[in-house]
Amino acid sequence: MIAYLKGTIEKVAENSVIIDVNGVGYTVICSARTVNEARNYSGIIRIFTVLNVREDCWTLFGFISEQEKFWFNTLTSVQGVGGKVAVAILSALSDDDIYNAFLSGDKNVFTRADGVGPKLATRIITELKEKIVGKIDVSTAVTATPKTSESGVINDVISALANLGYQKSDIMRVIFAMQPNKDVSFDALLKSVLKKLSSGV
Repeated sequence: MIAYLKGTIEKVAENSVIIDVNGVGYTVICSARTVNEARNYSGIIRIFTVLNVREDCWTLFGFISEQEKFWFNTLTSVQGVGGKVAVAILSALSDDDIYNAFLSGDKNVFTRADGVGPKLATRIITELKEKIVGKIDVSTAVTATPKTSESGVINDVISALANLGYQKSDIMRVIFAMQPNKDVSFDALLKSVLKKLSSGV
């Protein structure tokens, strides 16, 4: 798997860039935010990537940040959301837009993206509310008061770390990878996640 490409921008198109890596040009499909970053970038750039392999073609998707790559992988885990639809969502919505849509259960947020109708938007929220960060409670707002439920503890940890200045998508990526059990305490989960974030995991 190609984790990232590091090189110079050879060409920038509407929804893709060509990055020159040691004399080899790679065409990378990107969101609007990554395209905009690449357009204004000079020198060596690092683009995080996901390689989509199908029988008829290989497609390389690129992201300006690991957070964006995280959301791409999360969105494409939903049935009916392919790479191009995920890129359209990332072009239309910010990280906070996506995160807040999960919290509120507002499917209309996702319909801002090209190719996403009400039915698919509903499926995105329905499927991901069970997958993302281990059964996160998307029906209520995040608070800073520890609760006894698993989803409540997760929400509290996300809120606490966000208040310390960490990106919500980074926090969620770490918790998603950890898959904490239902008996985890607020203090234990907070310390574990903070340790991984501090070490750059």
